[in-house]
Amino acid sequence: MTEHSSNNRRSFLKKTSGLLAALGIGLDATARPVAPDRTPDSKAAIPPYKVIDNPLVLFDNFHVGNRRGYSWKAKFAAARNAGFDGYELVTVAPGSDQWKEAMDLMPAANFRVWGMHWTTRAVVDSNFPDIDRDIEQIEELVEACAATPIEYITLSLSGNGELRGPNIHESGSAKAEDRHWERAYKIIGAFDRACARHQIRGSLYPHTHWICDTPQSQAKILEGANATTIGPAFCSHHWYANRNSVELDEALDLPMMEKLNYVVLTNGRFNGDNFPAVRFDLGEIDMAWMLAKIYEFGYSGPISTQGWGIGGDPYLNCKAFVDGITALKRRFKTQPELWPLRE
Repeated sequence: MTEHSSNNRRSFLKKTSGLLAALGIGLDATARPVAPDRTPDSKAAIPPYKVIDNPLVLFDNFHVGNRRGYSWKAKFAAARNAGFDGYELVTVAPGSDQWKEAMDLMPAANFRVWGMHWTTRAVVDSNFPDIDRDIEQIEELVEACAATPIEYITLSLSGNGELRGPNIHESGSAKAEDRHWERAYKIIGAFDRACARHQIRGSLYPHTHWICDTPQSQAKILEGANATTIGPAFCSHHWYANRNSVELDEALDLPMMEKLNYVVLTNGRFNGDNFPAVRFDLGEIDMAWMLAKIYEFGYSGPISTQGWGIGGDPYLNCKAFVDGITALKRRFKTQPELWPLRE
């Protein structure tokens, strides 16, 4: 068993960590009301509010790569028939042919939630000269999305370059210097103001190897950007894969999580410097425990899933997510003795 695998991600104890202090993040937080007492051996073990009907959203990377491609019509049909409530476009530039085609098909697709993921590489040195252009593109994207059914945008700060280390936990924020943080503040500050101006829900997306790769680095960037509108995203696989990430209870207690507005539940198998995505029910992350923690927190926004590099039939792969969530909800409701967080 590897060192990473032996790290018990299901711990219910909050671990004291020096990581927040090292990043200059305060630990002051408003206390969350204590959850009602649970009686493990009774049907009252799970109050009805613990199981939340979050809209399920398909992130647009199940049907790409692996030497094949799908049309928007085919992708939307797959998501709809698999049982998804929404669809998230990925780096589709406003005004492009792909944008125009997707916009034309939106009414017939009949999803109740639409999102967009965007990224900029301007944090790393090689792309820094493009930072002002990238910010302008982000502002244009927010304005364009506000005129469509798209209601949320997730933004990642991509790019490796000098931030790439020998493994996941020695990369990204672990190697970032002042100039990288200042660039991140500038980009996210502009994104926050644009979202406020156009009343779009925005979130800062974490990703291994990049500057925003842990809950602590998310909090540092949102604070440094003086963000008042956007919130953090939580991504199960990126959190789990990075040993520098504080444990989940500690992450969810960070003040920024009061604005948590986007969650990704993706599974994978991890080997130190990589984390190939796998079907929702096949990876090493305990998704029953993870979903229970999200419910306990009270999150009611969209839950997305990703399928980059899984291969095979994308319809079966994405449907496994909907089927998995549905089965877990049924279990939690009808078999309260199997509630993962019972005391």
